[in-house]
Amino acid sequence: MAILEGLNERQKEAVMATRGQLLIVAGAGSGKTKTITHRIAYLINQGVRPDKILAVTFTNKAAGEMKERVYKLLKEEQMHIDERPMPFIGTFHALGAFILRNHGSEIGIPKRFSILDEEDVRSLIKDLIREFELDPDVFTHARVRGSIHHLKNELMTADIFAREHEQNPYQMTLSNLYTAYDMRLSKIKGVDFDDLILKPVMLFESSESVRAFYKERWSHIHVDEYQDTNRAQYALSRYLASHGNIAVVGDVDQAIYSWRGADSRNMLQFELDWPEAKVILLEDNYRSTKTILEVANAVIVNNKERKEKTLRSTKGDGEPLTMAVLENEKQEAAFIVEYIKFLSESGIPRGEIAVLFRTNAQSRAIEEAFLKNKIPYRLIAGVKFYERKEIKDVLGYLKYALNENDIISQKRILNTPARGIGKVSMLKYLGKKELGPKEKEKIAAFESIITKLRTNMQTKSSSEVIKALLKDAGFEKSHKENKLDEDKWENIKELVSVATKFDEQSPPEGIETLLTEAALATQETEVEDKNSQVVLLTAHAAKGLEFDAVIIAGMEEGLFPHSLSQTPSELEEERRLFYVALTRAREKIALTLAERRTVFGEVSFNDPSRFLSEIPKDLATGVDLTTRNDDYEEDSISIW
Repeated sequence: MAILEGLNERQKEAVMATRGQLLIVAGAGSGKTKTITHRIAYLINQGVRPDKILAVTFTNKAAGEMKERVYKLLKEEQMHIDERPMPFIGTFHALGAFILRNHGSEIGIPKRFSILDEEDVRSLIKDLIREFELDPDVFTHARVRGSIHHLKNELMTADIFAREHEQNPYQMTLSNLYTAYDMRLSKIKGVDFDDLILKPVMLFESSESVRAFYKERWSHIHVDEYQDTNRAQYALSRYLASHGNIAVVGDVDQAIYSWRGADSRNMLQFELDWPEAKVILLEDNYRSTKTILEVANAVIVNNKERKEKTLRSTKGDGEPLTMAVLENEKQEAAFIVEYIKFLSESGIPRGEIAVLFRTNAQSRAIEEAFLKNKIPYRLIAGVKFYERKEIKDVLGYLKYALNENDIISQKRILNTPARGIGKVSMLKYLGKKELGPKEKEKIAAFESIITKLRTNMQTKSSSEVIKALLKDAGFEKSHKENKLDEDKWENIKELVSVATKFDEQSPPEGIETLLTEAALATQETEVEDKNSQVVLLTAHAAKGLEFDAVIIAGMEEGLFPHSLSQTPSELEEERRLFYVALTRAREKIALTLAERRTVFGEVSFNDPSRFLSEIPKDLATGVDLTTRNDDYEEDSISIW
């Protein structure tokens, strides 16, 4: 059977364990995605209907890769996959949106609800802070947003929070803000990202018929990256797996997202939740050399909160790590430049080299050195496609046309592109106050655009709807009159191309799917494939990626581990983050640290990271390039 070919014994065992509960502890580079996809294909091959299978992961990229692999496997088995529905393979948030679109009405959520992105949420919270006349230094929008985000991830609704914090003045104010925030969302028929998990859990809690429906809907549940689930995602998984067929995949040693609500204890709790669960360890690593894995194992074994396992390399021994001690961040950056030149001369493409750091601020000195030495690079940051203003403007029309209660989108598009509707006119219109003759004329023109858009949505394909909108709303005219620059117009044209993916869906479902996917995509990091550019990114952003060579900068106490990580649990997460950084490398690793570093204009002297002392000395080669000379020339650094 082709589906079982190319699997090692442990992977094969996991694929063929099709009934009951299964915990797959998958070490870095051990082929977990391969195992899940082969398991899904095997289930279908064994007679399970494809649409009875659910697989949930955390990124659209991972979900897309999973779908592609399953499709390919089934084609190889010559199964007629085009004639029947495929499994539901998507992110937690896509799953939540699907459930709410179909059954949200039972808890007051209409089918065509809006999904607010972070910019919308930030704007809404700022408005509430002003309306409550609160001190913005005490109740910052970031602090309020973070609190609401945490509460929703913990399944703490505004009502529950209000009952439990009646005495504390600050918490009472926060409770009032949370209540007002949820009321505002309800008024505009919208949800935020956290609601996409919280609301389905509330739906399952309150409706026996919904629980029965989804118990029948999916007979086999798969959850990827289980160590990254928060309490709400954990609860949703349990409801969906009420029939008892659930397979979860993950690795506590790669649990690095507690700061955004993930609880790695869910992974450790699985065997308590399901006492009869089968546990399979995937320990054969197909990515890194033996040396790299020995270093990673030697570091992570110092953590107590973990499931015991040891990664084994299927590759050769490899080279020792390079560990370089520099005097300051400028010299560190100069060393990194020289090391990259060495790697390039050794035949490693620049696109296969990554520089990782603990905090974004560290990139400045490295970027300056790269620019000076003409080393092309890409920083994994910046504005994502769906967060660009021109894209959000076009999507705003679509969102408002589908949901007339979405006042946030309405405010965004009233005078976009500019059509002479000023702020005063806008406030009068939104407040349903009397308008002057000219104001009425301009508003009527806007309403005519929306009316035509709604008509088009009922009859035209998704791409045709957007093409017509660009002309009717004035985007095309703005470009021709040079009010909309070429780059922005190219982005808008790219949106039309994206929309063609949904043209086969019946109107207006294609537009609804486009808006849902666009909203979900804003939560992910975009990593483009550009082989000529060195990649700069944080260790957190590197999760799920791999490179031939990895340079980890700033291996100092207070930086890695971070100074804000003080408790044993926090330090264990920092160690896991270092473990993740190490296991991104296939062949070579260099670690750098500076004796002194300028932070916020102040020079700090830091000890080497405690993690370095955990690396066996025979697995690393030390390079001491401290000069004790403030006037050193960067070009004078010679490594080899």
